Amino acid sequence: MMPKNTTKVIMYLLRNINEFGYNINQIAKLNKISVGSAFKILKELERDKIISKKEISNASHYRLNFDNPEATKLCELLLLAEKRNLKGYAGLYTDEVIKFKDAEMIIIFGSVLKGKEFNDVDVLFITNQPKKVNNFCLEISKVRTKPVVPLIMEQEDLIKAMKLEKEAILSIMKEGIVLRGESIFVEVVKHVNS
Repeated sequence: MMPKNTTKVIMYLLRNINEFGYNINQIAKLNKISVGSAFKILKELERDKIISKKEISNASHYRLNFDNPEATKLCELLLLAEKRNLKGYAGLYTDEVIKFKDAEMIIIFGSVLKGKEFNDVDVLFITNQPKKVNNFCLEISKVRTKPVVPLIMEQEDLIKAMKLEKEAILSIMKEGIVLRGESIFVEVVKHVNS
């Protein structure tokens, strides 16, 4: 099992896209860890070629090294672990939503992940089958107490929205939980970062 703070740093770099990467102070502050811990973690990840370092002005900036297949697989495993830890209503709806087979990637996001007070269940489907998704979500909504509200996109549209820094899409990628398509998630981030 990977140390908690190392996991936090890797997931932060995966979910927060920045063409230059992040410096050690940003990584420490935004992950609520000490600069000393962040330094140690970053040196270890750099040594293992999980991240790459770029010098900008007088600061080192770090980002994931997607050229390393080990880094890609590690990110996919961490995304799988997040899904496994879903509890409560989010876990309940996940068990239903994951049954939809015609999507490359499915991400649950929004208020259902934050606690008990939610009006609907927001789900991003990466697919070219919008009619099937809508019918599927209507069926779940008939059985469950809250409606499932799909956001349907194709992979190219997701990449384009991220490159245009659409706030809603970036928020989904930062906070949503990947239910299916961990490799697609990593591929999309890699494409946006390139």
